[in-house]
Amino acid sequence: MTLSTLPKFKTLIVFALLGLSAASCRRESELPKPPSKEYNEAVRTFYVGLAALQVGHDVQADSKLAQLTTLIPGEPAGWANWGVLALRQRNYDAAAERLEKARNLAPDNDQINYLIGLLESSRGRQNEAIAALRKAVELNPQNAIAVYQLAQEVERQAGENTEAEFQQLISKILESRPRNLAALLELARIAAKRGDAGTLQATVAKIANESSSWPD
Repeated sequence: MTLSTLPKFKTLIVFALLGLSAASCRRESELPKPPSKEYNEAVRTFYVGLAALQVGHDVQADSKLAQLTTLIPGEPAGWANWGVLALRQRNYDAAAERLEKARNLAPDNDQINYLIGLLESSRGRQNEAIAALRKAVELNPQNAIAVYQLAQEVERQAGENTEAEFQQLISKILESRPRNLAALLELARIAAKRGDAGTLQATVAKIANESSSWPD
């Protein structure tokens, strides 16, 4: 997943069918084999549900994704996308049940742990949100969205070391995305707040350098 900017709004993810198979604990024999009738039906159901989810046709998305979890209950992508729908609808109990099912099937998938972090944050369960987001970042340090969301949750804790950790996490994003303006602005803000003059000056210089190509 690539980012040109870091989102202020909580980003929701959709998964490709069977895209999490390598991370799943299930046996491949539990999945329908192409080009069987069962496989074709599952693929058709998935893509109709996915398209409905993406365009906001929630009734059809709910119907098709529910059907998919019946057709191939061992596929985490079905449960994850169905969980995304419930999370978008603020149906947190249903989202928790579906995303936990997806995590049980693919415990080492960073995107599922990220979604659970968003869910817990939305439910006001900050410690659980941070734990899930830390797991997502541990599984995939390049997941910049998860790193950014973790930084936000950590800063909200307002503890003794939270500002320092926030700065470390934003700096981590800039290691792989050094020209990300949103991250640079966040780094400048937290450096100023912490009185870190060296980091602030260096970051402002980078922002100024980027601004040379901006329109008047």
